[in-house]
This record gives sequence, C-alpha cells and structure tokens, in this order.
Amino acid sequence: MYFFVVFIKGLLFMENFKEILKDLIQESGLSLRSLEKASGVSAMQYSRYLKGSIPTINVVLKIAKYFNCSLDYLFGLDDNRNPNKYKNFNFKIDKFINNYQMLLKANNISHYKFAQNNNFNESIIRHWKAGKTPRLDIIYTIATKLGGSIDELIGRN
Repeated sequence: MYFFVVFIKGLLFMENFKEILKDLIQESGLSLRSLEKASGVSAMQYSRYLKGSIPTINVVLKIAKYFNCSLDYLFGLDDNRNPNKYKNFNFKIDKFINNYQMLLKANNISHYKFAQNNNFNESIIRHWKAGKTPRLDIIYTIATKLGGSIDELIGRN
C-alpha cells in the first residue's frame, strides 16, 4: 500500500510539471527546436519531459532560468512565477545538504527515519556528501514534507 501511495504522489508531481511546462512552451510560441537553441535544453529532452520523464535538477534549473520562474512554480507548489528572482544560480550540493539537515532538525526527525518513512535509501546522504546530485523526486519529497519550497531547499533564494 505504501509503495502505491508514493507512486501516485510521484505521478502527481510529474503531472504538474508536464502541464506547467506544456503551458510555458505554448506561451512562448516557440517550436521545441527554437526552444532548444534559446534554453540549452534539447528538443528531445523537452519531448521526453512532456511525456512524463523526470529531468535532473540541473536541467530543471535551465528550464526555470529560461522561463524566468521558480522551481516551486514549475512543480505546482506556487502559483506565482517569481520572475527575475532567480537569474543566476548554480546548484551547490553542500548548500543543499546543509539546508536539508536544517530542515530535519527543525522538524525534529533524523535522516534515517525520514528516509525510511519516504522510501529512499538512508545511505544516500553519503553519496550527496561525495558530490552526487540528488534525484529531483527526492528533492521534491524533502521540500514538500519538511519545508515546502524546492527553491529554498536547494539554496535558490
């Protein structure tokens, strides 16, 4: 049952992203090829995301930068695009880990317990500390369960 609930939440997370991305592309009036040149994200990638593939955090940051919006907006967590707020940003793993640990402390929960409750491997923090970028679905889960903002979690504020 728990797996099913996590799976459904994952689908909703990506469904929001797909719909918002589709709207942003339509608003731009650009073809996927033109968008590729303007944003640095390939037309093939856009096509995959519109079908439900999960992008990496670095690709989502490129998309958000091009469309001048927050990640929270892209994933349906905020109705306000917050234009011009996030112009120049590069993902920094140490900032993410620090914010994650602060959120755990503020919510009075250990990483081990949080990982266990949210169906991801508790050893993943070691990978992050070694420089591996977290998966977007995990970032989304952390933000929504502990703090509510993807942008704040990754230090994009």
